[in-house]
Amino acid sequence: MADKKVTQLTALTAPANTDLLLIIDDATGSPVSKKIELEDLFGATSAVTHASMNFGSTGDATVFANTLTLDAATGLVLTRGTVINEDGADSDTRIESDNQANMLFVDASADKIGIMTNAPTEALDINSDAIRVRTAQTPASSNNTAVGWGVGTIAWDTSYIYVAVNASNYEGIFEYVLK
Repeated sequence: MADKKVTQLTALTAPANTDLLLIIDDATGSPVSKKIELEDLFGATSAVTHASMNFGSTGDATVFANTLTLDAATGLVLTRGTVINEDGADSDTRIESDNQANMLFVDASADKIGIMTNAPTEALDINSDAIRVRTAQTPASSNNTAVGWGVGTIAWDTSYIYVAVNASNYEGIFEYVLK
């Protein structure tokens, strides 16, 4: 092979465990060229363990793996927006909590979200005996367009639960009675 600068070498896009990496060892100020196999550097399973890892890039960066496991003892922090399943594959997403394996479940093939269920039957399926809307709101007008409500908007106040039943008005469907 003719002498080439490292920057002139062809990039290897699919390395194997037996491929070699060039190492320039300069511990004493006298550079020595050495080699190492990927398998010796990363291990036979290509697992890498570090106490702290920082992936930074001024452009796009990609990590490929059949399964990528991040096990952070104190949490994982993402400081920018995150997209899951960018390709729109039939690949479900699940978030666990302490006591619930399916705290949040996205069924990719059915386009449905389950809370505390991995088998949602509607666009949003909550497997609980209660849901909570924290802030009361009395519509300022019975005209949904004027108050910015769309069909299906739900709100409540101390007297009623309101549901926008069409584009022009809402209905108070429940009167709260104090006894």
